[in-house]
Amino acid sequence: MKRLISVVATAALLLGLMTSMTFGQARQITFWLMPNAPDDVHVAWLDEAAARFKAETGITVDYEIIGWGDAWTRLVTAITSGEGADVVQVGTTWNPQLAAMQGLVKIDPAEFGGADAFMPANFESTTYKGASYGVPWFAETRCLFYNVDHFAEAGVRPPNTYDELVEVGQQLVKARGAGTAIAIAGNQAWDLLHNWAILLWAWGGDLVSSDFKKATFNGPEGIEAMTWYVDLVRNGLASKACAEYTQPDCDAAFINGNVSMAFMGPWNIADILHDNPSLNYAVVEPPMGPTGRRAAFSGGSNLAILAASRAKDEAKQWIKFLIDKENLVSYTSGLTNMLPSLVEAFEDPAFATPQFAPFKAALEYATAYPPLGVWGTIENDITVEFKAIFTDYVTGQLGPDGIKKHLDTAAERVNAALAMER
Repeated sequence: MKRLISVVATAALLLGLMTSMTFGQARQITFWLMPNAPDDVHVAWLDEAAARFKAETGITVDYEIIGWGDAWTRLVTAITSGEGADVVQVGTTWNPQLAAMQGLVKIDPAEFGGADAFMPANFESTTYKGASYGVPWFAETRCLFYNVDHFAEAGVRPPNTYDELVEVGQQLVKARGAGTAIAIAGNQAWDLLHNWAILLWAWGGDLVSSDFKKATFNGPEGIEAMTWYVDLVRNGLASKACAEYTQPDCDAAFINGNVSMAFMGPWNIADILHDNPSLNYAVVEPPMGPTGRRAAFSGGSNLAILAASRAKDEAKQWIKFLIDKENLVSYTSGLTNMLPSLVEAFEDPAFATPQFAPFKAALEYATAYPPLGVWGTIENDITVEFKAIFTDYVTGQLGPDGIKKHLDTAAERVNAALAMER
């Protein structure tokens, strides 16, 4: 009898050890994220956050900061191999593509506060075919920055419509010279579509049909919006050099005080404080288009769990920790100069300043790109032809129908991509 008890006790002990080892392995997760802030302050924030999280939950977080240029390949490799991280940062436009690869865990939004807890467009970016595959983390949108001193010199007020922007720009040119009214991104900008999409939406157009079957950006609204954008250079409100600008070139022109207006993001507030703290500037929402509609682009990053993760419950706990109001406010306003995707985070005084208020307002009506698995191909097809429009303008080859021809070419390619959507 004693021998039987001894055998049972030994078996129980071994089972307990094995269970303990199993749980021990599951109490450690790997987190991949991008360089959302300078390394010195970013690493310090992550170390402190991971230490607090371990103290609260017993879960160790091993993180790796991966450059944006390498991130897509690393994520796809992790999905195909089944080896990699547990929690990953994904750009909002990447989320549906990775979900289409069956690489992400389906999320129940109710576990993270529900859909209404987040800015609408940011929540939409986590979805694919009606299900959610991520949790919104931080957001970005773009508003109109203007130089207060330049506006006073020209005797003008911030524009409320895009027609008024042109009128104001003409007065600024009279006061300060050709090409000084506004800076815009051109054919060297990788994010060129972000600049035109807000015009397309404000003009009443859309990128694709509501059933995601056909490109619609080459309709009359798209042609008018693209013409308006190119005309900023053609009519001398923006410098001809803008036709070949990157977005950082555009930002620098405003921050240095060389131009009076630019569409920029909340992160540029920190750039101004660092590069030209004496700049007298203000921020307003994007102007209204001919339809009386304001439009903004919604971007940013989400948090997702890779399908191959062996620690899904622990991964969820880490995501909940990161989107906790206090931690999210600290990460956005105090570190990355992005915007929180969580609605309640905007209650913090950090986002009540005159500079941040327009961004919150814009996010509430901002639009995300369509949640499509083939979106990467679509964005590239549109951007290639958008860049070609500016290249043809610079070389004098655009012609009266050039914009329509390039948009029609892009639409044909996009329709082919949409036909491949699962």
